[in-house]
Amino acid sequence: MLNSIKQKIAGYIVNKKIKQKKIEKQSFTFLLKNSTRFFILMPDNEVHFHHAVDIVKYFEALDKDITVFTRDFRVNLLPIKYRNSSISFGIENITKLNLPTNELENKLKEFEFDLVLDLNKEENLFYSLTANLVRSQVRVGFRKNNSDKYYNLQVDNLEDNPEIFYKNLLNCLQMF
Repeated sequence: MLNSIKQKIAGYIVNKKIKQKKIEKQSFTFLLKNSTRFFILMPDNEVHFHHAVDIVKYFEALDKDITVFTRDFRVNLLPIKYRNSSISFGIENITKLNLPTNELENKLKEFEFDLVLDLNKEENLFYSLTANLVRSQVRVGFRKNNSDKYYNLQVDNLEDNPEIFYKNLLNCLQMF
């Protein structure tokens, strides 16, 4: 019950921090092709993380400028090219409500990207808020509770098997 209360309070705080922005109509046809600077939020789930690394490798092959956001102990699991340009966080960067600390928020607000890609399949307010702290016109995430507030392009997450799920996502991204 305490976790449920904390989750509701965190949701309220996140909604207050994310200002309702007027979303302009956008064509996503050339979205990936024309974007050069990507901010990729790696999944918090350990199993999902390992399958999502293929998404980072895909953008690496396209020679995109990528900044990866992940937990500090997972940085060494990233492709070598992105270890130094990653933004990592530890337990000291997470509040009791499981949201980013003010220090981490201020750090993230300094960055600007063409596209933000949140690879967390499960609902996680920490990552949803993080995706909205950096400056970007396009935020891509998975359909979850309240995802309309956080992302302007959403992908359905009907597949339960993480390996198949991230392969399907990769196929979807390749269409753009």
